[in-house]
Amino acid sequence: MESLGHYLLRERIALPGVGAIEAYEGQDVRTGIDVLAFRPLPEQLPKLSIPHTLSWIDQEEDVWIAEIPVGAVKTAWLAGRVDVIRLTQWCKQLLGVLHRAQESNIPVGCIIPELIWARGSRVWLGGVGVPSSVHRWDFAGLLNTVKVLAGDAYPALPWRAALEDYVAGQLDYADLLEQLEAEGASGGGISGQFTRSQDASSSLETLASGREVQDTSPATDEPKRVRNERLEAEGASGGGISGQFTRSQDASSSLDGFYSAHSEEAKQAQPEAVPEKPAVSKSLNVQVNEPSLPTPTATPPRRIRIEERLEPPFEVLEPPSQSRRAVLLWLWLIPLLLLLAGAGLWIRSRGTLVEQPTAYPVEFRLQPPGPSASLVILEIPEGSKMPLNTEVAQLPGRVDFDKPGVYRIRVRVQGRVPVESLIEVPNPGGVTISLR
Repeated sequence: MESLGHYLLRERIALPGVGAIEAYEGQDVRTGIDVLAFRPLPEQLPKLSIPHTLSWIDQEEDVWIAEIPVGAVKTAWLAGRVDVIRLTQWCKQLLGVLHRAQESNIPVGCIIPELIWARGSRVWLGGVGVPSSVHRWDFAGLLNTVKVLAGDAYPALPWRAALEDYVAGQLDYADLLEQLEAEGASGGGISGQFTRSQDASSSLETLASGREVQDTSPATDEPKRVRNERLEAEGASGGGISGQFTRSQDASSSLDGFYSAHSEEAKQAQPEAVPEKPAVSKSLNVQVNEPSLPTPTATPPRRIRIEERLEPPFEVLEPPSQSRRAVLLWLWLIPLLLLLAGAGLWIRSRGTLVEQPTAYPVEFRLQPPGPSASLVILEIPEGSKMPLNTEVAQLPGRVDFDKPGVYRIRVRVQGRVPVESLIEVPNPGGVTISLR
């Protein structure tokens, strides 16, 4: 181990094709957060605003320090054990990092599984901005990383040919991204086919085991034909229980039809059995006479005569006619309403438009109150242009954000452990930061 300021360098990472630059995994002894260090790099730290990259947080002499997200693991430990859906998401994020780096002319000279950390469906690439003497943008390293993470499943990836064409310069980034999004939305064709194949093979094994049980039935069982004849005879003489024997005969016939190919050989191998004499049972004929209901005495229907009067039984009142005063009042009221409506429209058209707020203020408070703290933004929502990994404000106080959404921030106070938090903007109630 090697001590560098308040950082402890533990394990060295081999970087292919980057010259004399070395990479180390380490830890911040003050906070316990894992870090990634590159040296020697005398240049100043680059300012990155690219998602899915490890953020540069410090520089000790000629060493660049990047922070590893809490809970993230190195993808080299997951080689060959990543499912197709998650690998598709990771590949799309890494391609986005390369595309944004090309647009911003930021070097990405080395892409290996040892420099990529993952947590769930998200990945972070380390070393973005470190110059390389071999590659400006390591597309071949990205392809080799996907091969290592996919393992034996790489030849069956649905977007493998598109990725290789993109690395060879034969396919545009937009076309490749469209194929990756289509595969991600479909849920992974390989996984679905593999599941259906397993279901089909399980069904075949179950059917085969059922047939084996039927074929290995004891030879001492009574032949089906004799049993059916006896059931028919007992059903003809059994009276009330014939329905039960009929249902048993139907079930037996269904089983005979399903296993007809296997039972035919068993019938030929067994000797013909002598049919038993059908049992004869006496049945009692019981006749139940229900008492007849007395018929009601027929009565002729009554005739009801309804007479309608031509005149109503009440006095008809005609509505009173409107007076001349009411008509004049309405004639004056209608133009007045039209005049007021026109004046309102004219005032509204002359009024200044209320501009939409371009800033979303959030009030920050410290608990316990004391010395001032610095606010650093680590992650921003889509569309925001807030600077990353740089001090944007002093707390406590008000901070203006340009876009609504979820921000990941770090609050640093001299002599205290830095505090990371996720805040949602806008936040009318403000945010209280509890210092440790």
